[in-house]
Amino acid sequence: QLVVFGLSNQMVVAFKEENTVAFKHLFLKGYMDRMDDTYAVYTQTDVYDQIFFAINQYLQLPNISVGNHAYEKRGGEETALAICQQFYKRGTICPGNDTFDIDPEIVT
Repeated sequence: QLVVFGLSNQMVVAFKEENTVAFKHLFLKGYMDRMDDTYAVYTQTDVYDQIFFAINQYLQLPNISVGNHAYEKRGGEETALAICQQFYKRGTICPGNDTFDIDPEIVT
């Protein structure tokens, strides 16, 4: 049982890792695999460009993906793209003494 559980768990982890890499290539404009795995945008224009790229890729997903990535169907309708943002409800930073005062409540 332990061996079967280990193999099953390994397959789940591999599936997650491989899908994460696929999603990075599909939805992050100009993404390249790197050892440090960093990816950043620095300006508002870059952020909007990245968002529009991801939306366009999502709309083309059934035509461009090789794997089993597609829209979820609920009844007869396909689901729409949802963009979520999570942030702390309140937070302040005091640069003079490098302290943070962060309300741990997360707003989605």
